[in-house]
Amino acid sequence: MSIETATHPSQTTLMQVINRILISGQITRAEQNWFLRATLNDISLSIDELKQIRFVFDRLQMGLLKVVD
Repeated sequence: MSIETATHPSQTTLMQVINRILISGQITRAEQNWFLRATLNDISLSIDELKQIRFVFDRLQMGLLKVVD
């Protein structure tokens, strides 16, 4: 499952993607780019959604997630 860049995913969909990333230990480049754009642009996200995205980026920085295409 990947995140569509043209639409804002529902919280359930976003949380499903985050959970899949954390369970599998893998994130696609498209998901990584979407998360980055979501945090930098005016996409309206809740505080909890932003915290989860930051948690994913922290794990990515620590080398605990593998970027796959």
